[in-house]
Amino acid sequence: MLKHITWLLTFLWIGIGSVHAQNIPPAVPPITLEMQRVPLSAILTEIEKQAGIVFSYESALLDHLPLLSFSAKEEALSYCLKRLFANLPIVYKETGNYVILKSKPQVYTISGFIRDKESQECLLNASIYDLLSQKGSTSNNYGFFSITLPRGNVRLRTSYVGFKTKEFFLNLQSDTLLQLELTPLDALNEVVIEGNNIRSEVHNSRTSALELSSEALQSAPALFGEADVVRTFQQTPGVAIGTEGLTGMYVRGGNNDENLFLIDGNPVYHINHLVGLFSTFNPDAIKSATFYKGSFPARYGGRLSSIMDIRQKEGDMQAYHGNISIGLLAAKANIEGPIVKNRTSFNVSFRRTYLDAITSLAQAIYNKKHKDDQTMAGYSFYDLNAKISHKFSDISRLYLSFYTGQDRLRDMDKVLYESVNEDMRWRWGNMIGSANWTYVFNNKLFGNMILSYSRYRSKLRQEEKFYQFLNDASDDRQYTGYTKELFSSSIEDVGFRTDFDYMPRTNHLIKFGTEYIFHIYHPEVHKKTIEYLLDKMSSQRQDIHKKTQVLGHETAAYLEDEWKISTRWKANAGIRFSLFSTPDKVYTSLDPRVSLRYLIKKNLSVKAAYAKMTQYIHLLSNSYLTLPSDIWVPVTSRIPPMTSHQVTAGIYYNLSKLFAFSIEGYYKTMNHLIEYQDAVSIFPSFSRWDEKISVGEGRAYGMEVMTRKKSGNTTGWVSYTLSWADRIFPDGSVNNGKRFPAKYDNRHKFNITLNQKISKKVELCASWMYATGNRMSVAVGQYLTPNQHNQYPPHLSDEGGYEYNSNNDFPFYTEKTTDIIARNAVKLGAYHRLDLSLNVYRPKKKGRLGIWNISIYNAYCRMNPFSSGGVIYKKGNKYYMEQHGYVPIIPSVSYTYKF
Repeated sequence: MLKHITWLLTFLWIGIGSVHAQNIPPAVPPITLEMQRVPLSAILTEIEKQAGIVFSYESALLDHLPLLSFSAKEEALSYCLKRLFANLPIVYKETGNYVILKSKPQVYTISGFIRDKESQECLLNASIYDLLSQKGSTSNNYGFFSITLPRGNVRLRTSYVGFKTKEFFLNLQSDTLLQLELTPLDALNEVVIEGNNIRSEVHNSRTSALELSSEALQSAPALFGEADVVRTFQQTPGVAIGTEGLTGMYVRGGNNDENLFLIDGNPVYHINHLVGLFSTFNPDAIKSATFYKGSFPARYGGRLSSIMDIRQKEGDMQAYHGNISIGLLAAKANIEGPIVKNRTSFNVSFRRTYLDAITSLAQAIYNKKHKDDQTMAGYSFYDLNAKISHKFSDISRLYLSFYTGQDRLRDMDKVLYESVNEDMRWRWGNMIGSANWTYVFNNKLFGNMILSYSRYRSKLRQEEKFYQFLNDASDDRQYTGYTKELFSSSIEDVGFRTDFDYMPRTNHLIKFGTEYIFHIYHPEVHKKTIEYLLDKMSSQRQDIHKKTQVLGHETAAYLEDEWKISTRWKANAGIRFSLFSTPDKVYTSLDPRVSLRYLIKKNLSVKAAYAKMTQYIHLLSNSYLTLPSDIWVPVTSRIPPMTSHQVTAGIYYNLSKLFAFSIEGYYKTMNHLIEYQDAVSIFPSFSRWDEKISVGEGRAYGMEVMTRKKSGNTTGWVSYTLSWADRIFPDGSVNNGKRFPAKYDNRHKFNITLNQKISKKVELCASWMYATGNRMSVAVGQYLTPNQHNQYPPHLSDEGGYEYNSNNDFPFYTEKTTDIIARNAVKLGAYHRLDLSLNVYRPKKKGRLGIWNISIYNAYCRMNPFSSGGVIYKKGNKYYMEQHGYVPIIPSVSYTYKF
């Protein structure tokens, strides 16, 4: 039997080989020729003779062609033809022994800018579409677009959210530069969270990206009368709530320092005011915000978890207008207009809290009644955003951007009957400036060059004066000395960046560029002066000065291609190379990024994405709050850069023209994460900080579901997140080397945000969220410091609580119980909250408008667990811990007057 099968297979092999050999065309001999300044027909005739083929074409096809010179030496026919017709208006097709020649279709490029007709501001991500050829494009961050279409009639449609759609015909006979202007709609504050058409989420190649318009931001629920862009994005899937009321961002298992915040392309290192109740981003100055958490474009880098790209308003080139707002704790103003009409514009926004004025009044009344107990405490912050736009010509513009913001805190206490008077002053803030020049090199190449400066600085000044009472019967006292300490920390960046958009064809958008940043770190500057009075005539003085400085050089280059492969397939592929140099070591990284979309039908698509991210800086913090005492430090020879690998896949569906549905799954690994070791002092000190740190790994995975309604009188979204996030430090210095959950490992999270236009003048917004509780570590013992040898160690009290003997002890963590296990083993209670906001619009004469905003934060006064009180008690065989909430219901009101 085996013999027969062998003979049969041999016979079939020989037969198939014979048939295949009969179908192979005879080999074409190589081409060799040398011809100078001859007609193309002469070259074709010679190739026909040598190759034994026939060129088929209309005689008129070769008319008006110049004389050609062409040479080939032992070249294959296909390669010879490719070179011959590369620069000729002719396309060819090989069919057997025939080569068919046809005229190459003539195409021309339409390029230009899409702008607001009234203010002349550029419109980001506006769409332009040819209804005849069904080809389209979108504008970039500066309103520039480029679309290549066949010669002849075109029917262009230009659209942008909040503006009237514009259509027009054009007989395309050459490359054309257009300045397209769209008229704003009359409707008030349409809430849209994505800046493209209703099908853009289905049709583009991005995953895990959201856009927020300034109108949507202004309609969001407000805390203390202030809408906030960071808090709004906190309500989207994949973002942990963090700490009650604060603007921290914990995206897909990442830490707070793994988010990159950009203002007009410039990094912001500290984004919080009032311990995080406000962010530094004044909503009046924001034009748009884009939030990435998955398929990161190659042009972004430097953080692991998310990118928030915020663009400021440019200013109206036609007329002056603005607004003034007064809220519960802060007031703000915005004004914009032309410096030179149709040539130069400005936009300036200023915001300041008057909390210090309120507290100063109360303290003045108190100090007047208590002469022996004088206090002076107050807090304030301000933000100043400014932007100037100058048009040199239709293809050349200059943008000058500036931001500065500062927080001030003071606490002074002078008590006559005490031996010490204290005065503490703390200032921290950002300053950012940039000069940005854009230029259209040709109808397919757009360039952008940025020179920038960014600085974050924190300064703490403490002063104590010491006194000695002369006798027990008198309040008279004598000055004996003082100490004065100054702590400061800062980071400065000086950078230069180039970005280019190249559009060779309608289905290709290539972005490429370079970046260089010079980092100057001052993690710690400590000055201390001590003076003691020896007697009435002499004193002793001691000055201590400690200063650290670390320099870093960061360079990067990227290449990114948005490619519509076919009607169904679209891809965004890119690669980013980065280098970071410190005095100790040089690190490099190559980060590939790719995102694919497959269009199943016009309203349904599936996507998959992969991204590698690298981060070269760390934030050292001694608290789960983002405080100005936190310091930024670069990588060292011992601490390598953090990296992450993230894979995302999802399904995207649009139901009619109203609802958009998406479901995404992700898996993310993080390497070289840092964590303070067990039983060490975690006060952020630069000195030997990397010896207190352990390097480990993390992972995060989950699923995110979101349904959005983006048009009509009722808009908003409903989302659900199911996620896991954990850490492991194999060296055993953290949690004995065992895997433990991340602090914001919230298993379930629900968000419902609705905006209802009751009428043209009344708008109601409601937002409800629910999340399983955050996690925290609990100290169940302490190490005694050397000077405490005579004190008793901590022990379990009769009531089950742990008693501590000194505030100077360092906590450590044990596994003596199954309910309290080391790092983040204790889960706080569930978190849920309802926010309400009502906007009432009062139109006035001459186009002016008054807006009342009434907001209620935590409407049903849920006292969500903010932290643990540290008191552990025992019931039966289980241990429990007291939890405390500090943020009750907070009503607020604000009034905005637009002119």
